[in-house]
Parts: sequence; C-alpha cells; structure tokens
Amino acid sequence: GLTPASMVLILLGFTTSTTFMLWMNCNQELGALYGLADPSRAQSFYSIGIVAALFVNAALLARKVKPTSILIAYPTAALVSLGAIFLIQKPVMVLAGGLLIGFFGAGGVLQLVVAVANELFPKHRGVITSIVMIASSVANYAMVSLAGLLTRVGGANGPRLVLLLNMAVTLLGVLLALYVKGAQNREQMKNTTTEIR
Repeated sequence: GLTPASMVLILLGFTTSTTFMLWMNCNQELGALYGLADPSRAQSFYSIGIVAALFVNAALLARKVKPTSILIAYPTAALVSLGAIFLIQKPVMVLAGGLLIGFFGAGGVLQLVVAVANELFPKHRGVITSIVMIASSVANYAMVSLAGLLTRVGGANGPRLVLLLNMAVTLLGVLLALYVKGAQNREQMKNTTTEIR
C-alpha cells in the first residue's frame, strides 16, 4: 500500500521536475523582459550548472552526505535563487539564475529522489521508481500548460508570474523533503530500537 512517505516521494518527483521545467519554459522571455541582450545565453549557463552539479553531487555522495540532506539544501537554494531573480530585475540575474537553477534545480535532484525512494522502499524499487518518473512527466505537462496560461494572462509580466508559480512549487518541494528526512530518521530509530532488542 501507499504510505505517506511514498506519496511524498511521488510529489517530490513532481516538484523537483517543476523547478527546472518552469525555468526552461520562461528563461528566454524573462531574459528579454529584464533587458538581456542575448536571452539564449541563459540556456548555456543553465547547462554549465547541470554539469557542475553532477560532479559536486558525486563528490558529496562519496563523502557519505545523505541524499535527503541534498534534497533539502538544493531546492532551498533554488528557491532563494528564484526569489532573487524575481526581486532583482537585472539582465545578469537571468544568467546567474540559469547557472543556479541548472545546479540546484536540474543537476540530478530527480535522480536523488529516486535513490531515496529506493532506500525507503527496497522491496518495491521498480514500482516506486516508475511512479516517481511518471510524476515527473505529469509535472512537465501540467506545469508547462499552466505556465503557458500565466504567460497569456500576464502579458509582458507573464514570465514573472511563472517565477512566482515556480517559487510556490519549489517551496512545497522543500517542505516535502523535510518530511521525508523526518520519515527516514524515524525509520532508522525504529530499526535501531529493534536491533537493541
């Protein structure tokens, strides 16, 4: 059966994907809105961020940093980045934002959700991995459609509305990751107590 922790992990598949999907969806328009001479440059910075994150994640995991800790830290950093991009309407923020969202939003966070899901549900690895990936695909479709609607409604200010939507979903992701970390800690406590007995 679905436990609260598995539901939350599925939702994390949704939120972690949304952070970078929405950014990819609106960064060019945002660049144009903020007066960036060549908005397509934001995409290059985004790609650099992703590659850098993959190396850093590998190093962190090799040092035994828990995936759940990264799942809290990265979306929090992505949220702060989105907030800064929203508040500071300067061309450089779109480039910096590309790099930061690439790093904290897209650089393997979804894979970490899958890793944590497999750790918490070792008996149902295949199933939970599939469901998390489906949630990610649903996020892609649903959020990009919603972003399109916001862009139409918001007109010139549309990309900033998409940023706000992204901040809301990313904040939800941080809260969900905190819940998963709590669930993981409770699970470990339970296992330790059983071992002591």
